[in-house]
Amino acid sequence: MKIETGMLIGILYTAIMVPSVTYLLYSGKMKRELGWTISIISVLMGFAYFAPMFPWQLQSLMLGKIPQPNLPMVMIVSTVVILSSLLVGRVFCGYVCPPGAIQELAYLAPIKKIRLSSSITIKVRWVIFVIILATSVVLSFNLTKMLGLQDLFTLTLTPALIIFLAIILASTVIYRPFCRLFCPFGALSSLFSGYGLLGVRRKEGCVDCGKCSKVCPPQVLNERAGAECYLCGRCMESCHKGALRYSKGVGKK
Repeated sequence: MKIETGMLIGILYTAIMVPSVTYLLYSGKMKRELGWTISIISVLMGFAYFAPMFPWQLQSLMLGKIPQPNLPMVMIVSTVVILSSLLVGRVFCGYVCPPGAIQELAYLAPIKKIRLSSSITIKVRWVIFVIILATSVVLSFNLTKMLGLQDLFTLTLTPALIIFLAIILASTVIYRPFCRLFCPFGALSSLFSGYGLLGVRRKEGCVDCGKCSKVCPPQVLNERAGAECYLCGRCMESCHKGALRYSKGVGKK
C-alpha cells in the first residue's frame, strides 16, 4: 500500500503527540509555554507537510476523493483519532491539529474577547455539518476547500485564502471559530469527548469562586467540561485551590 509522504508523517506525528500531550496533561506538567510550543510545532507541520490534516481528509472521504491506495489507512486512522476522544478527550483538536493550533495561538492576541457560549456554537456547527455532508454527497461540493483551509497551509494565493485568513483574524477575539462552527472532524469528535475517560474534572476543594468559568474560552465549565473542552488549561491555572485537574472519573459537576 503506497501512502503519501505528508499523510504518513501526519499519522506518525499524531501517534507520538496525542499520548505525549495526554501524559503532560495528566501529570500536571503541561505548562502554558510548553502548550504554545507544541501548538507552534503543529502549525509548522501543517505548512511543511499539510499534515496531520484530518478535517481535510474527512471532507475528502465525504466526497469520495481519497486515492484508492490511501483509502483504508485514512478511514482507519481518522476513526481511531475520533474514537481517541473517548479515552483522552479532545487532545488532538487542542494541540495536534494545525488549524486548531493556529487558532489557539491567534487567540493569545492581547485584545478584548467576544465569548460565544457553546450552547450556541454546537447548534450552528451541526447545521453546518449537515450542510457539508449533504453538499459533499449530493453535489460533490467541497466546503472546506471553499473556506481556504488547503490554500492557507499550501500558501496558495486564491480568493478562498482570504476567507481562512479572516477566520484566523476572527480567532483573535472569538475562540476557535473554525473548530467550533465549521470543522466536520471536530463535530464527530465532540460526540465522544463528552464521555471521555480523561478530562478536566472539578475535585474536592472547589469553592465555586467562578474564576475558572471566567477564563474558559468556550464557556463550558458551568456545564460538564468535556465535549467542547479543548484542554487549553486556562481553568486549571486559574484555580487557586487546585480543585481542577485533568484526570479520570466524573468528579464534581
